[in-house]
Amino acid sequence: MRTRMLAVATALTGFLAAVIAIQPASAASVTPPTQDPFYAVPTGIAGLPNGTVLASRPVNASFYSLPMPAAAWQVQYKTLDNQNQPTADVTTVLVPLAPWLGPGPRPLLSYQVAEDGVGLDCSPSYALQTGLPSLGSNAELETGLIALALLQGWAVTVPDYEGPDSAFLGATGEAHGVLDAIRATRSFAPAQVSPAAPIGMWGYSGGAFATSVAAQMQPAYAPELHLAGIALGGEVASIKATLADFSGSVLGGALVVGIIGIDRSFPSADISQYLNAAGQAAMAAGQSDCINAAAIQFPFASLNEYQAAPNTINNPTLDALLAGDSPLGFAGNPSAPVYDYHAVLDEYAPLSDDRQLMARYCAAGVPVDHVEDLVGEHISETITGAPGAIAFLSSRFDGAPVVNNCGQFPTS
Repeated sequence: MRTRMLAVATALTGFLAAVIAIQPASAASVTPPTQDPFYAVPTGIAGLPNGTVLASRPVNASFYSLPMPAAAWQVQYKTLDNQNQPTADVTTVLVPLAPWLGPGPRPLLSYQVAEDGVGLDCSPSYALQTGLPSLGSNAELETGLIALALLQGWAVTVPDYEGPDSAFLGATGEAHGVLDAIRATRSFAPAQVSPAAPIGMWGYSGGAFATSVAAQMQPAYAPELHLAGIALGGEVASIKATLADFSGSVLGGALVVGIIGIDRSFPSADISQYLNAAGQAAMAAGQSDCINAAAIQFPFASLNEYQAAPNTINNPTLDALLAGDSPLGFAGNPSAPVYDYHAVLDEYAPLSDDRQLMARYCAAGVPVDHVEDLVGEHISETITGAPGAIAFLSSRFDGAPVVNNCGQFPTS
């Protein structure tokens, strides 16, 4: 598998360098989700099965403002939010224009972008239409990886898993959004996804958070979805530890969208009670921010700057909420092999927590191929770690033997 990874790495590195070097084309006028009635949650959907397709429309999808090599649709589907109440999310379904030439039916990949925002305009469905001209979002930077998956011949579904209220870091709602997007894509007739198609999941950073909690929920919530493999990169295994790493950093503004997202996901927790006037003002000002905009608006923001009093953030009630909402404390274990890659020098997603999560998977009997990269950090690993994920998913779709290095990596 390592030889295959090196071959894929060479091809993908050249591909990404070529497309990034191209100047973005002018984007056609696209109505932002906040102004688009397609995103509105329909009434009377409570009794529908989760994953039911509610609406659809063809769209022009792009990566770095270049046309995706695929037919594309936006599909609205019924799901449940973080309080298990009925709602509707949107996923972008992409099917390669080229016929599938591999063995068996065309595989389906669910790719979770690091949406990382608290505004509906941060959604990947919007970034996939607008490309580079809409740089306020975090999503368009991963559209190249989605294009790479399509070039493998796989169908790809890209869910707006935070939902219409952009409930960032609400693990239960995000897991529902991911799994019900797969259900909706399988039943969406124009995509022609075979019921026997192997299913994979992939996400990096905030996308890995959504992918891992979905994988952990899948055996109980969506047992009919038989997963072939799960790829996780830059895993955010502990929300509290990750927020602490962002605190005071160049991307400290991520704290603000994190706090807002947790507040939206758990309104009864009254997160504002733990904040001083500056923290509450930041919450009010950042209500529609994507992570990039928050980083600019709140440079080097820190927990000490925003908490109501020293150590207010460190209290048993909030600790328990964040622990239960993190992959490490979230119930369940994946039903499929996991490929997990992480930069040793990752400055935003603590490696020690990721090791603990993988050790938990291993203890539950899940095959894990855990890879630690000695070169790079959190942002660069998005690209440099991708070849390994592509190679892993290819091997799982091909039915190749599982690589398992449980017991061979540090657990702290």
